[in-house]
Amino acid sequence: MKRQDFLVALSLMLLLEGYLGNNMTPAIAGLLIAVYLPMVRSKTVVLIEGERRIKDVRLEEGKPVEVKLRLRNLGGRSSLRVIQELEGFEVETPDRIELSPGEEREVYYTIKPLCKGEFELPPAEVLAEDERGLYTGKFEIGERIKLSVYPSVDFIKEAARMNENLRLAEAYRRNPLTGTEGLEIKELREFQHGDDFKRIDWKASMRLGELIVREMMREDEADVYIFVDNTVEMRKGIRRAKVDYAATLALQLAAILLKERHVGMVIYDELKAEFIRAGRGPGQLETMRRKLNLRWGRGEMSLRFNMSIRLSEKARGFLGKVFPLKKGRRGAKGIFEGLSLIKQPSVLILITDLSNPSDVYRAVAIAKDKHRVIILSPNPVLFYSGDLDRETLKRLYRAYTEREKLIRKFNALVPTIDLGPSDYIRELSRVM
Repeated sequence: MKRQDFLVALSLMLLLEGYLGNNMTPAIAGLLIAVYLPMVRSKTVVLIEGERRIKDVRLEEGKPVEVKLRLRNLGGRSSLRVIQELEGFEVETPDRIELSPGEEREVYYTIKPLCKGEFELPPAEVLAEDERGLYTGKFEIGERIKLSVYPSVDFIKEAARMNENLRLAEAYRRNPLTGTEGLEIKELREFQHGDDFKRIDWKASMRLGELIVREMMREDEADVYIFVDNTVEMRKGIRRAKVDYAATLALQLAAILLKERHVGMVIYDELKAEFIRAGRGPGQLETMRRKLNLRWGRGEMSLRFNMSIRLSEKARGFLGKVFPLKKGRRGAKGIFEGLSLIKQPSVLILITDLSNPSDVYRAVAIAKDKHRVIILSPNPVLFYSGDLDRETLKRLYRAYTEREKLIRKFNALVPTIDLGPSDYIRELSRVM
């Protein structure tokens, strides 16, 4: 109860006691309080004005940012308290501030984003109370500001220092990619002593009247494109979503690969794809970081991994002709649009939980004839963060078994690595 309300109630009770008890003393006291309150109110002015400034509206996940308020007291002496409501952020505001009449002061508070995405910072609320604590006022300071929260550079570096994924290292030792050839013909040249006869292009040799060999592009010269799955299932989570892990993993991979490769990125969902052309340099990594402010949504993830598609080589060729990967094709999934934008043979790294296995399988089956494809798959079972009871454990076990079968099917198509929340990768840079 506010102090003013308490005094009003007390005044009424004293007047009532004096009337019922036929006693003038409490009645006079109640009357004095009733006269005192409006008299004080007529002389009390609670009025605060000000502006708000934030250094940058582009924030990093987990990194606190300072917000400055410039407050002016246009009334009597007041005690102020700053309130900032903002979902998805941790807010630290200062203790009570005392302002004299006419005083102007700068006040600071911090906001720390807990997740990535687009947010709106509402005006700060300043609760002002007069020196007697009888009257208060609520004032809004600042306009609504749109904030963009991106993955943290420090978090990417921290991920790079974590233990390597041994399963990934083992898989790539069995499937070496370094320095192999066969993506596409780089050039034709005259035959030289020591060249492999298998490289002779007999059609070109017959046409030119001399032996011509094909010089193939090495895989370590090809561009790398990192595909990040931003579909609904990837964004679901109770405390944290798989898309948060995928964004960090993608940036950590890009930071390593950009030292020697041209790296691009495709961020896709159910309807469309956002394309970042392959490039080099620190500016390329920053461009990717700005695009990966993917916001997750609360919700329990699905644990179903059914796939009802089987494609032979002939069927894949038929699908490639009947359903060509054209940008904007009606009904196309985002992954198909993203693949259609990559014209040159490249190395494709797909980070997806395989929650839409039929679509991914169909896309990869077509793409692998032109590109080298690798799938890094966050396992939804390992990312489950809800309550565990007997029935939930049974469901997780069944889901894990189904997931193992699904991974085996994809492994027969392209290298597919099952990942958990702590599997950040350094080994990949050594095998590419």
